[in-house]
Amino acid sequence: MRFIDDKSLERLGFKKLLSRVETLSPYGKSKLKGLKNYLRGEEDLLEEEFNKMETFMKFSSNNRDIVRNVEGIIHRLKDIKTAINNCLKEHILDEVDLFEIKVQALLMEELNEYLKEFPNELHDFLLKDVSKIIKALDPDNDRTPTFYIYESYSPELREIREKKKGIEKEIYASNDFDEITRLKEERLKVLVEEERVELEIKKKLTSILYDEAEDFLENIEKIGNLDFLMAKVRFAKTYGGIRPEISKNYEIDVKGLVNIEVREVLEAKSRPFTPIDISIGSGVTIITGANMGGKSVALKTITENLLLFHMGFFVIAEEAKFPLIDFVFFISDDMQDISKGLSTFGAEIMKLKEVNVFLDLGIGFVVFDEFARGTNPKEGQKFVEALAKYLNDRPTISLMTTHFDGIVREGMNHYQVVGLKNVDFNKLKTKIELSSNSMGLIQEYMDFRLEKAGKEEVPKDALNIAKLIGIDKRFTEIILDEYIKED
Repeated sequence: MRFIDDKSLERLGFKKLLSRVETLSPYGKSKLKGLKNYLRGEEDLLEEEFNKMETFMKFSSNNRDIVRNVEGIIHRLKDIKTAINNCLKEHILDEVDLFEIKVQALLMEELNEYLKEFPNELHDFLLKDVSKIIKALDPDNDRTPTFYIYESYSPELREIREKKKGIEKEIYASNDFDEITRLKEERLKVLVEEERVELEIKKKLTSILYDEAEDFLENIEKIGNLDFLMAKVRFAKTYGGIRPEISKNYEIDVKGLVNIEVREVLEAKSRPFTPIDISIGSGVTIITGANMGGKSVALKTITENLLLFHMGFFVIAEEAKFPLIDFVFFISDDMQDISKGLSTFGAEIMKLKEVNVFLDLGIGFVVFDEFARGTNPKEGQKFVEALAKYLNDRPTISLMTTHFDGIVREGMNHYQVVGLKNVDFNKLKTKIELSSNSMGLIQEYMDFRLEKAGKEEVPKDALNIAKLIGIDKRFTEIILDEYIKED
């Protein structure tokens, strides 16, 4: 079953987020590129991964020199899996392949010495012995990162090369054209013999490496896993990641949850990011609040960290509890698909049809950001109301934002953005009148925290914002009349 579609990942900016995860080797990069989700039923595997990350995080803090040396070695590794696989296919390896394998085997040997200093909990990363490979490719035991077909492989090869050198000396010393021609023909015969012996040696070396190839590939796998684990720990340290608790009851309970990109954008403007505190479970949770209140950011923040959790990362929060689930859908109001002739609402309905199939197959996490905003308000409200009722009876965790009134029913979870509820409007209005940046001031006073709410109506922050900005007095009177009629 598909976990989340690529368009949703793009909408969330999740691939961009993963680009911040810096692996050191092509093997670690391959792990990141082929990243898979832990799914429901794999809680023990995820717990084991978190244990390793936590162990390495503590170890790296107290053993920086060892970790720095390990990183340095891993950074020098090239991807030579093709050469190893060719060896397993019994293709005769050329000198470049043999050189690459020798260099990597020497690096593996060096790396393993540092890995022995790792805690017992990380000894799964210890590498298989590669001494037979090194012995085969380093017959003179000089441990230098170079390779050629050494004379020490064969007395016959030594004799042939000595003969070749002798002929070459005669060629350089002679001034006789006929003599030089004869010597070159003789040298060509010697070269043929040299290539024949070298080929036999390469066949023999390939045969030796064939017996060790599976262990070598296992080492590559371990190095890739270690590189990726270290990258995840660096990511956590850089952005304030913490080990999340794995929920067994399909609950999401977070405090201080952060969206990295939004936080950085706000910090660049010297404005703070308001972390998310929320507790949600099976059924539907509805978030209401002003359009400027950060509801969409809250949805993206929760979904982004849920995805990090499923991919074996620490999450960016103060405290966090997430469950493993079967699927994720993120349905927002920017889903218009012009290529298929669909409006935003049409695209949402098509997605809802797909969601319905998944709801019958497992337990997931479904987000609807301002569903049905792209249709007329009366119909839109009915659709949102029906959708909330429909999702509330399901074990899947569903999260909706809406600006419609009357959606929340008994048994539904409801959060509101605090917004401008606690603002001194007279004080703020005075500041706005003296400022040329009214929207900036409103954003500064907007409280983006989520608070638990009952079945209250959606806050009228839109009206408050319009009054603060100072729209036409006559228009203000008319809109106030409309609000009074509605009440």
